[in-house]
Amino acid sequence: MAEASLLDHLGPGDHACLVYDDEPLWAGSVASLVRSGLRRHHRIVYCGPDAERLPSVLAGQGVDITMALSSGQLTVAGVEAAYLPDGVFDPEASLAAWAGEVATARAQGYHGMRGIGDMTWARRDVRIDQLSWYEARVNRICVDGYTTGVCLYDRREFSEPELRRVTRTHPSTITRYTDPSRIPLLRVVRTGGSGLRLSGEADLSNRQALRAMVEHLVEEAADREPVTLDLSDLRFADSAAARILLEPAVSGGHRLDVVGCSRSLRRLLAFHWDGPTGRLRLE
Repeated sequence: MAEASLLDHLGPGDHACLVYDDEPLWAGSVASLVRSGLRRHHRIVYCGPDAERLPSVLAGQGVDITMALSSGQLTVAGVEAAYLPDGVFDPEASLAAWAGEVATARAQGYHGMRGIGDMTWARRDVRIDQLSWYEARVNRICVDGYTTGVCLYDRREFSEPELRRVTRTHPSTITRYTDPSRIPLLRVVRTGGSGLRLSGEADLSNRQALRAMVEHLVEEAADREPVTLDLSDLRFADSAAARILLEPAVSGGHRLDVVGCSRSLRRLLAFHWDGPTGRLRLE
């Protein structure tokens, strides 16, 4: 299945949105994610409304998860346990739970953490603005370069405007029509204490995700601490993305060191910069 095979391009640091519209695509996608996670010795947590039938679905896809379940490498949880413990969605609690799973994976020596969430349940239980806020904050977990997050959205359950709201909070979105060379479209990973390394393309489709990760970097950086952006592998950024990348120096008050800039991106950043001399360094 072409769409499922695209998921093999994902790895630690990625937060992707898979938009599906039928049962075979859902089953094949989850099987691909679990299979590759087991192969890479990742800790895997699946959360979704079909948790109880997942073992049989995966068996039908040729994936035997018996040993993974018994060893604890794979955890399968329903919506109530993962997102609605008290019958109401608490995004802060869910984010804390995912962060706890990441900490557990690290402590147990896994090579990575892989979270798979089927978000179909959210159509009836969550306001779309609350859901997009939550998805944007998930980027703050995946940016560690250890965690892979994949969120599954059923196109039949969401309107197109709603889907656009949630997909733009993900650095990468996969549909039936996605070009394999654009997976992941954007990957952002923390480097050191106060830096980000970007690769791929930053545009309208992932603008909210980029903003969330840059804002998080500014929040965590010490007062007046220099911030570094490595753009060596960033192929493209539009004007709005360029302004977001300048935010650590514009509103955060940090010295911003940008390394690996292409000539066109250097010109774009310089065009949008109007801050004090010395606060922006384009190397």
